[in-house]
Amino acid sequence: MKRSTHNLAFIDGQNLYMGTQSDTPGWKIDLSKFRYYLQKKYSVEVAYYFLGFLDERNQDLYESIQRSGFVLVFKKHTDAMLGKKKGNVDTDIVFTIMKKWFFVNYCGYLIPIP
Repeated sequence: MKRSTHNLAFIDGQNLYMGTQSDTPGWKIDLSKFRYYLQKKYSVEVAYYFLGFLDERNQDLYESIQRSGFVLVFKKHTDAMLGKKKGNVDTDIVFTIMKKWFFVNYCGYLIPIP
């Protein structure tokens, strides 16, 4: 079976981080190498990195993620969610995948979805 060359990746940044910290001792993932791996192993053209919320104090982190080749996507928080540590981006990831799949399969093209 021929592998697709137009693959997308959808990364839950909080789960990725927590997964690396659950080991003793915790370890840090090199996002540039991870992005390269996704490109070479799975032909990922665009990799989306979902985060729970935008905090100006983390600007250096956001820039580092973008320099590594990821497209950052932030979850919009309601007033009830402000200040919570877990962003719960799982549903956002699923709906983004569904929207992109719909436009490619039913409209014949992919348009940017905010």
